[in-house]
Parts: sequence; C-alpha cells; structure tokens
Amino acid sequence: MKLSLDHILSAAAVFAIGGGALALSAHSSGTVTNVQSAFTASDQAVFDRNFDLADRTCEVGYAAQELCFERSPLESRIVKGEPYPETMYPLALEWRANLALDRKAPQLKTVRLGQTVLLMDRDSRIVVDKMDLSPQRSADSGLSSEG
Repeated sequence: MKLSLDHILSAAAVFAIGGGALALSAHSSGTVTNVQSAFTASDQAVFDRNFDLADRTCEVGYAAQELCFERSPLESRIVKGEPYPETMYPLALEWRANLALDRKAPQLKTVRLGQTVLLMDRDSRIVVDKMDLSPQRSADSGLSSEG
C-alpha cells in the first residue's frame, strides 16, 4: 500500500481528534470534591460593582468580559423555595461569568434575571438559592465578599 498525502492528513486528523477527546475526558472526569448546592461568598465576590463600561457606569456586572447587568422588574417574582414561574423562560447566566463561580451540583442550573442570579433544579424548576447582585442589596445580605 502506497501512502499518499491524503492518508497522512487523514491519520493526523484522527490522532488530533482522538487526542482532543482524551484531553477533554481527562479534564472533565476528574474527581470533583467541592460541588456546591448554594451560592457562596466567593460567588458574590466574582461580580464587579460600579465600574465604567463604554460611556456609562455599570452598577453591577462582570467587568472582565464587559457584561453589565441591568435591574429587571421581574426579579421580585422569583422566590427561593418556590418554582420558577412557568410564564418566564429561565435564561442561563452568561457562560463567562458562570465559569468564574464555584462549581455547582449537576442537577442545578444557574440562571440570571436582571441583577439576580438563581440556582434552579433542572427538573422541578424549584429555586434552590437566590443571590441579589445589586450593590446595596448584596451589602445587606448574609453573603459577603470578604473571605
């Protein structure tokens, strides 16, 4: 059998895909010992407050990725321990900000509505935890960014 450039490139592609799959499985299958089922003080500290973004000051957001979170009148409808309203679609927290949070249990979905971040059970839609990011409310809450 004569090797051609097509055979060599195909083999290289297969090795690259296989190596990527092995690296991904090794990274994702590691032992996770610190999975959370509620927000922590370090989660609260991830978010920035009162930073400049373009031509305005952002009250709260994730400055590193230029994300500014605006207050929503619907936030008050969300109650910890109750189902997420069926009439509202739960939008996931922006993935860049979500990566900075402590790892959460796999059955929980991290959702953002305005300046509020929620942990919601994926199946029952019950709100397991709620974190208000607004500067005043986060200062008043039990979670502190000191740690």
